[in-house]
Amino acid sequence: MKTAIQSEGAGRLKSACSERIWISRVDNKRDIPAIIKEGIALVNFSPSANDVVVIKPNLCAIKSSETGTTTDRVVVEGIIKYLKDVCGVSDISIAESDGVQVIADMAFKLLGYEAMSERLDVKLVNLSRSTFSHKLFPSNSVVKKVRVPEVIEKADFLISVPKIKTHTDCSFTATLKNQYGCNPYPRKATYHKRLHDVIVDLNMAFKPDLVVVDGIVAMEGSGPIDGIPIKMNTLIFGRDPVAVDHLVATLMGINPRKVKYLVEAEMKGVGKTNYVTGGVSPEEIRRKFRTSSPRWYNLYGLLDATRDALGS
Repeated sequence: MKTAIQSEGAGRLKSACSERIWISRVDNKRDIPAIIKEGIALVNFSPSANDVVVIKPNLCAIKSSETGTTTDRVVVEGIIKYLKDVCGVSDISIAESDGVQVIADMAFKLLGYEAMSERLDVKLVNLSRSTFSHKLFPSNSVVKKVRVPEVIEKADFLISVPKIKTHTDCSFTATLKNQYGCNPYPRKATYHKRLHDVIVDLNMAFKPDLVVVDGIVAMEGSGPIDGIPIKMNTLIFGRDPVAVDHLVATLMGINPRKVKYLVEAEMKGVGKTNYVTGGVSPEEIRRKFRTSSPRWYNLYGLLDATRDALGS
């Protein structure tokens, strides 16, 4: 499908047939609550007071947001305040799962999310330690039986708050890769030999209803953990994860048509790449991110690949 990307400047987003994405500049962190209020309203996301909302940041390591590794807590706080003050939502959870690099509970505590949750009266959920049920997705390529945490299954809305980062195994990480962390299974590296396919599989189960991309400090080089932080001073708002990630790839100087999981996600109906942008022009923030060569599988992936080769 031919992709239509249009910019409508700082005016209202007018298109009824294309996905709407709003790009905001962040010159001062004190402005984030107001920027979030404007951005979410402009992409027409407005839950009601009785809705249940789950927020999924990227907390993949015990590294601050200033390193470009993890979602800025100030952005998540701005979303919570919007939900509470504007929409009247009271049932809000922040969710993350365990991984090879980090235990979610430790990330919540050391990255300041625990203190914030107590101050704002929101719940923290370690998805790897929560109740889940199995849901079947026969059309998925790899993960046909998905573990769906109860907190996500019962939510009315799922908000993804990813970082903009390069990724040594899949070019870059933004929304679609962030949803990979909704899987409660902690040894996610097991899937790295089919990472692109698994990213799409998990987005079939955990497609977000709103995306707020933290591009205040992004990462280039050997991401998503050990890369180099770069300031973009940007927040991006959208409803379609494929459209948002297509834009993010373009902003990073990556050809989105060469990112396998992004192409496959559109083919499988996770989202579309026909969108218009408003706010800051993409040309003002676009730059060429330095990337690194794909790495060998990590320990778990390598062991699984060896077992497959031996037929065990």
